[in-house]
Amino acid sequence: MGFVLRGMMGLLVFLWVYAAASLAAGEPAAKSITAEDGRYQVNLTGAGEPWFDPKTGGRVKFAFSVIDKVNDRRYPIYLDNVTSKVNEIRISKGKMVVFGEEATLHFAVTTVINLENRQEIDSFIGFGSTLSETGRFLSFRKFYPPETAEPATMSDLVLVYDLNDSANENRLRGEDAYKHDPMGRLVEVGHPIYPEGHAGKKNYRVWVRDENRRHTVIPNGFFWLDHDHKIAFGDQIGGENYLIVVDLSDGLTRPLIHKVGINVLSLLKPEDRQNESLFQEAKRLGLESVEDLKNGKVRIRVSSPVRLQDNSLELSLEESAPAAAF
Repeated sequence: MGFVLRGMMGLLVFLWVYAAASLAAGEPAAKSITAEDGRYQVNLTGAGEPWFDPKTGGRVKFAFSVIDKVNDRRYPIYLDNVTSKVNEIRISKGKMVVFGEEATLHFAVTTVINLENRQEIDSFIGFGSTLSETGRFLSFRKFYPPETAEPATMSDLVLVYDLNDSANENRLRGEDAYKHDPMGRLVEVGHPIYPEGHAGKKNYRVWVRDENRRHTVIPNGFFWLDHDHKIAFGDQIGGENYLIVVDLSDGLTRPLIHKVGINVLSLLKPEDRQNESLFQEAKRLGLESVEDLKNGKVRIRVSSPVRLQDNSLELSLEESAPAAAF
């Protein structure tokens, strides 16, 4: 028992030092983490005293100063979940969205807080969380906890969180499914919109038998277009790169998916096109930007480890490739 107590005390000391060191080392950055709209101004002011939770390994409480410009008042708001680092905050329709990360595995944590009643509405784990143009939606890809690494191959699942809905409405399996599954509540959240066939379904796992049929969202994440009606991102399937444009005009349960192949060979310099190893290296693309040209076409800019002849491509959504089987 003495050994356990000493261990816990040591962990408490470590957490205190960690929090203090993080604030001291990043103090200028911490002061610059702020957001503002027509009504609210929010600033990250620091972390409160951390406390030990044996279930999670420790937490840090963050404090925010909120100025309500309409009602001329100032008050604090506290964030107290698995978030250990705050990277960015945004304000959308009376809600503060906090983009942060957890300390142990450094997975991304998104928290939604109601600025009017000062209450945390929801928090969840997902990669690449991106706020849409109008501030209504958050797009991200599914986080699979380590214990789900089974022999079958995990495939990326793209999800959208509707900030107009409640926390429970954003969990398709329903509130009762998570009464004894807190981790499930953190990772099974949002509306699946891609791959094909997953929209509106309650299954938050995408397994494939063949590695060549696995979906992998390529950097740098998600690009919202046309006032939230469309979302674009890159997908790699079987070593080939595709631009995915999902039209959400008919709602999150009825997405229309366009899949267009990205011709990497056309981006290479003519003298490099016969070099197979160079061609394979060039396929490690990053998607830098997506522009909707409003005529059934989009223009993308990409990055690659290989020097390209051109990093810009114009693609027609009418030439969408057939949906990949999975």
